[in-house]
Amino acid sequence: MGYIADNSSKIICDAFSERVMKLGVTRVQWIALYYLGREESISQKELAERMNVKESSIARLLDRMERDGLVERIKNESDKRITNLRLTDRGKEYRIKLLPEGEKFEQLLYKGISDEEMQVFTTVLSKMINNIKEIDEEECIHEL
Repeated sequence: MGYIADNSSKIICDAFSERVMKLGVTRVQWIALYYLGREESISQKELAERMNVKESSIARLLDRMERDGLVERIKNESDKRITNLRLTDRGKEYRIKLLPEGEKFEQLLYKGISDEEMQVFTTVLSKMINNIKEIDEEECIHEL
């Protein structure tokens, strides 16, 4: 099961990467633009959590995106340790241009799959992920 999930994920990610690279962004930049555009402002830590990556990886990504004029970093007024992020006008325009590509890819990916099948698929994956989380927690308890 692990191999099938990993291989499927790689094939899907590679196919999407090819599509968005033609538009001048990486898949990871596309994902960041997607999440950044859903909020007026978001912390760097929140973005890392939503993208399921390390904060250090986000920092390098944001350096490039800031250099390209897509995002700006703003120190949180109440807590200077927190860096908030927001899309620039250029970033917002770019996101609007890129979103339809994600929608087209999703339609291509879901072709021939019913809503019912999709629901079963997401339910099963969610259960598997929860099972893994429970195993990790149990192992931590046993190690103590």
